[in-house]
Amino acid sequence: MTTERIEFFYHYTMGPEWQQQIVDQLGASLTDNKIMIMPEGIASGGSIFLEVLPGLSVLLLDMTFRVPVAITRVPTDHNYYMVYFDIGDEITTHIVEDSIHKAGYHSKLGMSFMDASSKGTIMPPVGERSYSLRLFIAKHYLKELGASTRELSVNNQLFDETKNTLFFYSHIDSRSKVLLNNLKEQPFTNPSFELKLKSTALYLLGYLVERVSRFEPIINKLSQQDIDNVLKTSQYLLDHLLDEFPGLQKMADLAGMSVSKYKILFKKMLKESPNNFFLNEKLLLAQKLLQSGDFNSVQEIAYELGYSSPNYFAKVYKKMFGLLPAEVLVKAALMG
Repeated sequence: MTTERIEFFYHYTMGPEWQQQIVDQLGASLTDNKIMIMPEGIASGGSIFLEVLPGLSVLLLDMTFRVPVAITRVPTDHNYYMVYFDIGDEITTHIVEDSIHKAGYHSKLGMSFMDASSKGTIMPPVGERSYSLRLFIAKHYLKELGASTRELSVNNQLFDETKNTLFFYSHIDSRSKVLLNNLKEQPFTNPSFELKLKSTALYLLGYLVERVSRFEPIINKLSQQDIDNVLKTSQYLLDHLLDEFPGLQKMADLAGMSVSKYKILFKKMLKESPNNFFLNEKLLLAQKLLQSGDFNSVQEIAYELGYSSPNYFAKVYKKMFGLLPAEVLVKAALMG
């Protein structure tokens, strides 16, 4: 017998008042306007929400769902940006408008930055630990932080919503991942956890500002359809890493755009060209395959990934990771 999926809708605010929606709709319990525990029939665990400082709030969710749910965020307050980090044990499905994305420890893109005006739905896995952290950053506050890393005229253009949309998907950087994994080892109900979470939120914000300062500013206003279509093509590339790069024309056609528009918007949202994105993701997959213990030689993996020359594969792998594939390979025989 299949359990019917529970659907509920909510919106975030920079303050704690948004949590009452979950209490009212699902019967969760709320303590001190901070710690929310889910009803046992729906999930074990819960969340903690803190106002870190004026202009910055943090939400950490740590729960294991017992039934399928679809949780839809409805945009109401447009005055903040949301940064999402997902290091759940299994992949969580994200639907932004009609585009489906995967996030979590085993997926490729676990971090997103988006304007609060976008609508999104998540469908967490059942029976597996879901673990994610969200930063809510007031737009005026992030603009002030951005002013320290860019020329004032460029910064003003970046944050001018009539000319530009701030939005990107990416990997969780290594420093942020270490912080998040340290949090994951501790129960959020511990008395000392609140201080650790606030500290982590400030570090994550600092890393984000530093990271974004290195991005090439691409001033461009995105429609929700543009966002959906570009992310659809990035997912297509992730799903076809064992093939050759399909070519810009095919990708632009899939996005319903001209090649020139597609190249600009893809780089704006994914921070690299479609071809580089594809090749880098292919090499990240290669790293996992080399460490999997499922192959006996580098040549096998090179051919699996669609490289006709194992020597060329070794060259590009070393350029990215600093080691030859043979130095990383865990042979199948050794795993037995």
